[in-house]
Amino acid sequence: MEGSFRGLTICEFQKRFPDVNACFEYLAELKWGGGFRCPQCGHTNYCKGKRKYDRQCTSCHRIFSPTSSTLFHNVKFPILKAFYIIYYVSTSNKKVSSTELSRKLGLRQKTCWLFKKKVMEAMERSGDAEIGRIVVGGYKEKESMAGFKNNKKGLVVSDIEKEGRGSRMHEVIRHSSAKVPGAFMKPPVELPANIKTDDWIGYRPLTENKPLINT
Repeated sequence: MEGSFRGLTICEFQKRFPDVNACFEYLAELKWGGGFRCPQCGHTNYCKGKRKYDRQCTSCHRIFSPTSSTLFHNVKFPILKAFYIIYYVSTSNKKVSSTELSRKLGLRQKTCWLFKKKVMEAMERSGDAEIGRIVVGGYKEKESMAGFKNNKKGLVVSDIEKEGRGSRMHEVIRHSSAKVPGAFMKPPVELPANIKTDDWIGYRPLTENKPLINT
C-alpha cells in the first residue's frame, strides 16, 4: 500500500484522501476491486454489511471490513490519521520520528510509535513472493490441468515469502480458474511486491496490480 503514496506531494495526497470515506473506499477497492471471495467459505456473492463499507457473505453470513487483515485492523484512532502516518513514513527522505508525527497529527507519541513500527515492519516484508501449486490425492496427469479437475484431487496454492521467512500461507481452492488464485493473493501479499510463479494461466490476474516474474 505504501508504494501507492510514493511520488505524491502532500497536496496531492490531501486531495486523494480528503476524509475517512475516501480511505475506506480506497481499501475496499484494493481488497475487492477484482471481485469478492469469502475467506471463510469461498463464496463469491455478498450483500451489504452493518456498516457502509462492510461486505457480508450470502452463504456463511460472515461480515468483512475493508480494514480486516490490514494495518488498520483494530486501530483505535482515526483511519485518516493512520493514512497520514503511512504517507509520512513512506515518502520522507529521512526517518520521520514518532514525536514529529505526534506533533503533526495531534496523537500521543506512543500511539504514533506503535503504528509507525507496524508500518515499518510491513514495508520490510514488501518484496518478492513465490507462489506454487500442488495436487493432493492421486497423481498429477502430465503437466496439464486435467488432474486438477478430478474430484478426488485437491489443488493447494501456497504463498512463500522470500528472504528466508518461509511459507506464509496455504489454501485449498475448489477449482483452478484464474479468478481464484488472484483473490487468494490480493490480501496476503504486501504492495508493492514482485510475484514469482510458474507459467500457469491462473496467475495472470495478478499482473493487474503487481509485477509478475515467471520462472
